[in-house]
Amino acid sequence: MKRTYRAMFVPPFVQDGAYQDSPCPISFNQTISAPHMHAHVLELAHATCTDVLKPQVLDVGAGSGYLTAALAHLVEGAGGRVFGLELLPGLAQSARKNELSAAPDLIKTGVLSLQCNNGWFGLPAEAPFNFIFVGAAVSSPPQALMDQIADGGQLVIPVDDPRGGQALVSVTRRGSSFIHRKLMPACFVPLARQEIHNKRRGVTTPLPILTRRKSVPLSGRQYSIIRFNQMQ
Repeated sequence: MKRTYRAMFVPPFVQDGAYQDSPCPISFNQTISAPHMHAHVLELAHATCTDVLKPQVLDVGAGSGYLTAALAHLVEGAGGRVFGLELLPGLAQSARKNELSAAPDLIKTGVLSLQCNNGWFGLPAEAPFNFIFVGAAVSSPPQALMDQIADGGQLVIPVDDPRGGQALVSVTRRGSSFIHRKLMPACFVPLARQEIHNKRRGVTTPLPILTRRKSVPLSGRQYSIIRFNQMQ
């Protein structure tokens, strides 16, 4: 995170508060997550990719492009690559502009790339991935993303708890098995469905989409990791 300047990924009017531990507004009515959330995700990515040669990382819902760039700095030394996916064209363009300004060498060398694409289905052409992060809450992890986890790799995604609330969940792949763990409570806005988006645009083909989510500050106790027995 020290190598990726958060202030370069937020609008000028919020740069003074860019390093406060809270979400910041960015373009298109979206937000950049709080620093504690990014730090937690980067720690998980580091633990997963540290012994992997040329790790592949996918960031779904790239938003401002900050986390995508931070992940790229994390795996650069091991010859890794990070792929960011952002659904909103204007936001994807803004994120790429941010990354060109803050981390041009990562883009030039191919360590970092960003596409305007539907992240629900991942990026099969570049799979498998050692680490996948999704910045959007779902009722259950999409099978397409689980299929793209490398053996020993990890998917981190916010999941609705049927008992109420949400949790950041880790899905680790071991061969054909998937181990689910609840990492910490989370608060992300509801998942937007493509059919609603399409109706507004007069498009009839329904496709599920993921939108950028907001996080909230959590106490130290809430960071404890427990077994997520309810998930299969």
